[in-house]
Amino acid sequence: MMELSHIVQALTHSEEQYRTMEVQLQADTETYAQQARQGLTIEDLLQWQATLDAQRSALQQVRAAIDHASDLWQQTQERLLVARQECKLLERVAEQRRSVVRAAHARREQWATDEAASRQVSMRSRVDS
Repeated sequence: MMELSHIVQALTHSEEQYRTMEVQLQADTETYAQQARQGLTIEDLLQWQATLDAQRSALQQVRAAIDHASDLWQQTQERLLVARQECKLLERVAEQRRSVVRAAHARREQWATDEAASRQVSMRSRVDS
């Protein structure tokens, strides 16, 4: 459960980061388009292209982190489900063992009670004879 919590935190952080970067990329793209309509020098054009390419690359990296965290979350959920099923199975096995122990204990107690009663009957019959 703790692992899932960490994954969810990382996933939430990455998704927020992705949205922020996406908004920034959109704003920069619009600014670039406005400046391009007004005319840009080749240096400015190359600078804008480098900036936008870097932003797209960073956005792809964050998307990859989101996808990775999503995969980890899914795998961890599956492991948790398997662990829960195994716990239920182990609980049933433990209960069966407790039941066997209780039955054996009850049989021993019954045997001891029967043995004590048999001795008492045997002693009475000797006393009576």
